[in-house]
Amino acid sequence: SFLIQMTKTAMSYLLAFLIVGGLSSCGSIKDPEFQRIENIRLGKLGFAESTLNLDIVYSNPNNTRLKLKSAEGEAWLDNNFLGHFTVDSLINIPANNLFRLPVKLQVDMSKIVQSSILAFLNPEVMIKVNGKAKLGKGFVYIDYPIKYVGKQNLRELLK
Repeated sequence: SFLIQMTKTAMSYLLAFLIVGGLSSCGSIKDPEFQRIENIRLGKLGFAESTLNLDIVYSNPNNTRLKLKSAEGEAWLDNNFLGHFTVDSLINIPANNLFRLPVKLQVDMSKIVQSSILAFLNPEVMIKVNGKAKLGKGFVYIDYPIKYVGKQNLRELLK
């Protein structure tokens, strides 16, 4: 009975140590670095709302592999709300390497038409993204903020 109690106590401490160690190692995660957007494809076409599928390429500056469990957020084009995005598949992120996020973007069609007109007038547009991702390694996942603001050439993206 005493031995069983000691084993339970030791296992509790070990589990607590692993969780704290896992969380502290996730706390030192460097931000992934945005590289480019590619493979923009029309998923579902609708009059009011459509779905765009695209890949966002990032580099992982961390010396460790990570996993992205899910991500979601909102996107803006020149300060106009564009739509809501999701990543709903488990993505293995290699250490110190590039990785792709397959993104589904639900867009307001009136904003797409407006953005197309803007692209002909000024190909450089400001893209803003805010959201959150479940990121981690092993069995420990944390909510990680997604923030990006930068100029992109819309004509290049839509090729």
